[in-house]
Amino acid sequence: MAFCTDTILESTDLPAKSRSEVPRVMNRLLGKTFLYQAEEAEKEDYYLVHRHRDLFAALFSMAGFTLLHDDYHRVFQVVSDFGYCRRRYKLDESLMIVVLRKLYEEQAEQLSLAKDPVVTIGEIREEYRTVTGKERVLGIVRYEEIMRRMKRLGLVELVEGRSLDVRDSELRLRLRGSVKMILPVQTAEEMEAWLRRYRAEEEEESEE
Repeated sequence: MAFCTDTILESTDLPAKSRSEVPRVMNRLLGKTFLYQAEEAEKEDYYLVHRHRDLFAALFSMAGFTLLHDDYHRVFQVVSDFGYCRRRYKLDESLMIVVLRKLYEEQAEQLSLAKDPVVTIGEIREEYRTVTGKERVLGIVRYEEIMRRMKRLGLVELVEGRSLDVRDSELRLRLRGSVKMILPVQTAEEMEAWLRRYRAEEEEESEE
């Protein structure tokens, strides 16, 4: 028996049009990691996955991925169950993710926000100095590279719709709920454990 997308999906209750969309939507999620209900361009795909979550979870599972969903922020995420397809981050990128996660928790707790918190480029840079435990300053070029990657990942978004300029310390960025999914710590102790881990890795790199 020959297998193709149609033969695999024909036993489901998906309409023909929806069946044809499944490969594209799965490819999109694998390529972007996150799928947002709040994004106009992603909303239709989000609801397709949401309506048929069990089916998509089973299909991703066959390929070694787990489909996750944040009910509060309405975000889907796919995570590799094996090491082959996991994203690789440089140390300073990993530290920046920790910084964004830490700022998210601090801002949300302090302001009791119903929506995702907003911070400035200057605040992010200052927190990066604090997290590294020394007066280490990222160069402008590297800082911009890292922040652009964080934006591509969907962890941050510009508030005013302006271009990303890391030299503008007052430029405001919204920290999105996906930052909680990419670094799923629950307590301050867990966060501190992440910081100790990355500081140790940084020391090892500096000694090489």
